[in-house]
Amino acid sequence: SLIFSPLPLGGWLATVLGAKWVYATSLGTSSLATVALTIMYTMPNTHVILIFILRFIIGLAHGVLFPATVALWSLWAVPQERSTLASIGFCGTHLGTSVTMLTGGLLCRYLNSGWMYLFSMSAFLGFTWLVLWIWLTADAPNHHKTISAHERDYICSLTGSTGKKRAMSLASIPWKNIITSKPLMALMVTHIANLFGLFFFLTNFGKILTQLLRLPAQLTGYILAFGFFLTLISSLTSGIATDHLVRANTLSLTSARKLFNSLTSFLPALCMLSFYFCDHTQKLLGTITTLVFLASSGLGYGSGYIVNFADIVPAYSGVIFGIANTFASLAGFIGNIIAGKIVKQPVLAQWRILYIIFGSVYVIGGIVYLLFGSAIPRKWAKMQAASTTAKQEEAFSEEETVPMNEKI
Repeated sequence: SLIFSPLPLGGWLATVLGAKWVYATSLGTSSLATVALTIMYTMPNTHVILIFILRFIIGLAHGVLFPATVALWSLWAVPQERSTLASIGFCGTHLGTSVTMLTGGLLCRYLNSGWMYLFSMSAFLGFTWLVLWIWLTADAPNHHKTISAHERDYICSLTGSTGKKRAMSLASIPWKNIITSKPLMALMVTHIANLFGLFFFLTNFGKILTQLLRLPAQLTGYILAFGFFLTLISSLTSGIATDHLVRANTLSLTSARKLFNSLTSFLPALCMLSFYFCDHTQKLLGTITTLVFLASSGLGYGSGYIVNFADIVPAYSGVIFGIANTFASLAGFIGNIIAGKIVKQPVLAQWRILYIIFGSVYVIGGIVYLLFGSAIPRKWAKMQAASTTAKQEEAFSEEETVPMNEKI
């Protein structure tokens, strides 16, 4: 359900209805489904089909969040602060994963049916967040109740946000410009390449650490929890560093995006090379490689391919990100299928084939973005251009609009 729900539902709903209520509906639905899963534990018989349906609903609800987030930042985050704000926002994902893995392991070890308490805690936090979200947030600066006029005008002048809901049909989206945009296609390629590897390793690090490195399961949980905390740190620091470098005129925004996207692509590729030599006799090397992989993956959230959609196609960022994320998630799903066909036993020789495949894909994605990537917004994808008719949009060329501090 996580694969198909973004296509392109989350971004489209956030654009047409506003991100505030897309978020509220998503988290409210998933929290209710989590409560239902917890209640099922007390039932005398386990209903497998019902569990599957509830998990599908949770995945479907969560699938719209990332596209809606990208659409939200295109209205709220000015280019000079977008990396910092986006990295702070995405920190919640990494912090939640780290804390859940750590507390979940402890609860399951020291309490009977500890997972039930973990689900209850997740649902409680979801409902708490929901109340705060509805109370404090707004779809756009123009709708916020407590924002100052000066800050509202500053944000709107740089993002092009008008605060008006936009009617968006399939016919109104400039598909020709999207398909023929080299920077956008390069961004999609690196997005797909990164998630092809990332999804596989996020679901299989447990096997690598316990079966290949032969580490205790409890220690594996601590390693992965710390690794996701490093993902948070790298995401946050890369976002702050990017905005600082751009404001200081040390790097253009495009150069900064290429720098950090290269790191989030090529460092995991180097990790594949390191994993190639890791068996149970190289426990320390394998552990360090795992932590480096998770830390480098966070760079894409702070100043890489994730935030770049709001740079180059702000008016359609949510919709286009939803489409790209669907194909990228599907690539991750295919990666797991390929791995299942290759790895039949927990032996290093079979895993080495996977390391070569995933490492090669990471390198290809990094090179394509390095050659054709950009952070300069397309004229046809600016907020002002999006208010024109479809025919007028088609008339826009692939010319770029140079943002502040961008060097040609």
